[in-house]
Amino acid sequence: MTLNVALIAETFERAKLENGGLQTLGLRFYQRLFEKYPGVKHLFNTPPEEQHKKLMASVGAIVASVTQPEKMLPYLHAMGIRHLEYKTENAHYPAVQENLVAVLAEHLSAEGEWTEEMAENWNAALKVISDIMVEAADKPEAYQQELLDAGYLPNGFRVADPKPWEMVGV
Repeated sequence: MTLNVALIAETFERAKLENGGLQTLGLRFYQRLFEKYPGVKHLFNTPPEEQHKKLMASVGAIVASVTQPEKMLPYLHAMGIRHLEYKTENAHYPAVQENLVAVLAEHLSAEGEWTEEMAENWNAALKVISDIMVEAADKPEAYQQELLDAGYLPNGFRVADPKPWEMVGV
């Protein structure tokens, strides 16, 4: 399947504008995640009222950089490695994918349209993203030079940057 990146960007733009915007989407993401996957709740030290901002900033950065792999790949590799510190396991990624697509469908269906094509593209994109993150988490040493060149520390964080979920230059 060839990703329809324009459709992904369009649906994310709609998510910003419809049904209470990204705050509503992000808060619903965590509400549903903790209801459907209660075993992951202990991984989050930040309350959903703050955590959703990080999630939505990350999704926005990825959507904005999808045509700039030289920026997106180091960002995703750093995020995968950074999530080791958060105790994220490879098995958590499918839950996040399923949950994000489900809440996007709820969110966008409330005021507009959510189609099977949108679901397929978001699922495919999130699978690629999680595969890239898992690969980096499984072999962090393979990405150390790339991370350094992109301004990240070996642990996936940036020097003196309290917001590593934001992408520089996008």
